[in-house]
Amino acid sequence: MNYDLDTKQGMRNAVTWTKMLFDSMSDHASWVVPRSGTIIRINKPEKTATIIGGFLPDTSLKRVIEAMGWTVIEK
Repeated sequence: MNYDLDTKQGMRNAVTWTKMLFDSMSDHASWVVPRSGTIIRINKPEKTATIIGGFLPDTSLKRVIEAMGWTVIEK
């Protein structure tokens, strides 16, 4: 599947995957992204995601979450 964020289809696929992940998570849950060690804490009612940097910066996370219509808070 195409997850190239620089293409419409890739961004759409990434947004769909991330939305399904967030929908399966409880409010105020945290997700640790294995490839970067980044922690993302979600607030469903406010549609905010707090990104806490890991061992490898990953700007694609912010791009996808913002494309979902959520606000990103970086710490």
